[in-house]
Amino acid sequence: MRKRDERRRGMAAVEFALLLPVVLLLILLLIEGGNAMHTYSSLVEASREGARHVLMEGETADVQSLVNAVLADFDPDDLSTNVTTDPVDNTVTVEVSYVYKMFGSQSGEGMFGNDEPFTLVAQTTMPLP
Repeated sequence: MRKRDERRRGMAAVEFALLLPVVLLLILLLIEGGNAMHTYSSLVEASREGARHVLMEGETADVQSLVNAVLADFDPDDLSTNVTTDPVDNTVTVEVSYVYKMFGSQSGEGMFGNDEPFTLVAQTTMPLP
């Protein structure tokens, strides 16, 4: 039988205790990154739907209510929509922005050492007929 070296006793527990915060931080960042990508993908889809809606209904279309319906899971207070038409290029641009709240924060402000909120913006430009 092997004799255990008394000096190495508990070494695995110390290594585990040192690596656990790093591993948990990486897992948390992966989850939050996936959530941010999903949010941005939803914003892109809403901006595309808004641009299509303007093409079908004309410039008087209510794009804000359509975007709110497409993004029903999002807080409407943190969501804004901007529709602009360019008569020179004959295009319509729909821009949807959302104040993203990382790590379950109540406000998107002050996450990166400043007071500016972290905002995700998606924009779609389509030619008018």
